[in-house]
Amino acid sequence: MVGVSSSSEYKEDSIMASLPALDTLSSAAGMGKLNGFIGGRSYVSGYSPSQEDVKLFAALEKVSVDAKKAAHVVRYVKHMNAFTAAERSSWPAASSDQEAEEEEDDMDDLFGSDTEEDKAAMEALNAKMQAEKVASKAGKGKGHRSLIVLEVKPYDAETDLEAMAKGIKQMEHEGIQNWGQEHKLMPIAYGVFKLAISAVVYDDLMDIDGLVELINTKYEDEIQSVDCQAMSKV
Repeated sequence: MVGVSSSSEYKEDSIMASLPALDTLSSAAGMGKLNGFIGGRSYVSGYSPSQEDVKLFAALEKVSVDAKKAAHVVRYVKHMNAFTAAERSSWPAASSDQEAEEEEDDMDDLFGSDTEEDKAAMEALNAKMQAEKVASKAGKGKGHRSLIVLEVKPYDAETDLEAMAKGIKQMEHEGIQNWGQEHKLMPIAYGVFKLAISAVVYDDLMDIDGLVELINTKYEDEIQSVDCQAMSKV
């Protein structure tokens, strides 16, 4: 960015500065930096895709990505592949400074709610999940655990997210201690909602990418993306 006239612009500059130069992605250092950068994001800037994502996606098509060393980058590439070339070409130049500021300021809000009512509901939900996180006898000896909150975005408004939430909670894996009893449907735009759902996992047996793969395997034709909204040790 050329000019700086507000604190929000400083924040946007800071975010973009942490993105590695696209001509360094063929190196281990460049790919490692990108993996760290994209780990907590769905898009390069803000909550919506932009031409910055188009540039990054084009650069990644020219290099080899090691799934073991850059799992977050692999997830990002899969996300970008869910869009058509026409859709990517229609994306705006970049997310607004306001979105960038909100993304950084709202880190304590697990689900990125936009209203005070949503924030209060999410805080109550998180408090309830924390209260329910008691290790079962079967969990002893399986090591450290993490609470992972996922955001599942469908392709359209016709997707039955309540039925999907029920189906997801029925998934079993030795690395999953339990799925959260609560889930939430949050509006995106034009009648489309996204599903926020949580799980407590055993770190040695399951991680974010494992959960994403489980959900994608069962609902591949119904969802656009699955992203991590928050992760904490329990």
